[in-house]
Amino acid sequence: MASIPEGIQLTAFDPEFARDPYAVYARLREAAPVHWDGTAYTISGYAEVEALLKDPRLSVEPGKLGMQRDPRADNPVTRRAPDMMNLDAPEHTRLRKLVNRAFTPSSVKAFRAKIEAIAKQLTADLPAEFDAVERLAKPLPTIAIAEYIGIDPSRHVEFKQWTETLLMQGYPLPSPGQWDAIVDADAAMRDCISQAISERRQTLADDLVSRLIESEATTDEVIDMCCLLVGAGNFTTTDLISNALLRFTEQDRSRIGDFVDDTLRLDTPALSLRRWVLEDIAIGDKVLKKGRPVLILLAAANHDPQGGPHLSFGRGIHHCLGAALARAEAEVALECMPPFAVTSFKHRKSLMFRGCTKLQVRLT
Repeated sequence: MASIPEGIQLTAFDPEFARDPYAVYARLREAAPVHWDGTAYTISGYAEVEALLKDPRLSVEPGKLGMQRDPRADNPVTRRAPDMMNLDAPEHTRLRKLVNRAFTPSSVKAFRAKIEAIAKQLTADLPAEFDAVERLAKPLPTIAIAEYIGIDPSRHVEFKQWTETLLMQGYPLPSPGQWDAIVDADAAMRDCISQAISERRQTLADDLVSRLIESEATTDEVIDMCCLLVGAGNFTTTDLISNALLRFTEQDRSRIGDFVDDTLRLDTPALSLRRWVLEDIAIGDKVLKKGRPVLILLAAANHDPQGGPHLSFGRGIHHCLGAALARAEAEVALECMPPFAVTSFKHRKSLMFRGCTKLQVRLT
């Protein structure tokens, strides 16, 4: 029997995985849908992934087990308390209630016209050949979330720069110089959002900051929530758009909504999620041991022939808050792109995410 893929073999740093991650996932899923490789559990079966996403015995807070975010770095960003995405219930539940009203289907539907205006501006006067990541997939989510939050348009260029710097957090861990840049960008963005809060406390508007103020969130909670949404809803949406553009054909224009959902299942932007075991969990004939890390392979589960609806936005209390917004941005991006052909592309080398760093296209 072929060896079970593990560790670096489950990342884009491995050439075989980079060529076809889903074939690698299939080998793992068929051989061991719940697998301990000596450093972490990998969960690749649909039924197992869906169950664990909803299991409160798995935590998003490594601090509960004494783990530090980055043991090499001690700065205002690493010392800050976890945001909503990195908190378990009940604190996660309390914070999520504050922001739920800002992401209702009706609020996202009303915002779609703004997304369309941004996308039309980005796709106006396109050259014959260009990088669709730089021209559309990256700037659209950044500008859209800035508008959704309520950032003054005169600061969108700065906001984009801060966002790109903040996205250096994650895997692999930032270098000392990158941490310095991250700390500066974090302070600048938080100051910008603080100014928006001061203005909205005087005059409310139709934006996220105003809705959070109305929900009686504190100033710090509003800032933290906005910063979280900048990170959580930015590069994954960029990856969704780039993955969709890579697969898109003229025949798909009549079914864009379904096509975006297909892309979420077939070419999942967030390959995996990390969790930590708070107490022993029996799953099938395996037991996940307390204190160990778990890698939940969303993309592997999405390709499971025994699976159901895609799990790309998660399940349970951490189901993606901005799912409707991400879908809307991807749909609008496809609608606004003139007919094109892909001439070359390059996938990012990432431990946990899949998308294009470059997507060269030619208008047809």
